Amino acid sequence: MRSISAGEDRRVALLREFERSGLSMAEFCRRREVGYSTMAAWRRSFRERTGAFVEVEPLESVAPPAARSTGSLCAELALPGGAVLRVYQIHPTGGRA
Repeated sequence: MRSISAGEDRRVALLREFERSGLSMAEFCRRREVGYSTMAAWRRSFRERTGAFVEVEPLESVAPPAARSTGSLCAELALPGGAVLRVYQIHPTGGRA
């Protein structure tokens, strides 16, 4: 099993902070005084080691908007920048559940 160095802990912490910040990588690097190319290399290296997937936690109960009251919301992803992706269940008949 590979041990994690203090430097790697710092890199992972900065990458997580960046992902939650909602800032562009350029702006985040300016504010944190980290080189853009350095941050990009850390990010690329981390993704190559861990894979491209991220854990998504489903909400317990989500009521669909009134305009979609006949639909069945399967998943909702809220991104740090404020964008929201909603996925509705679609049935073979063309309507939602």
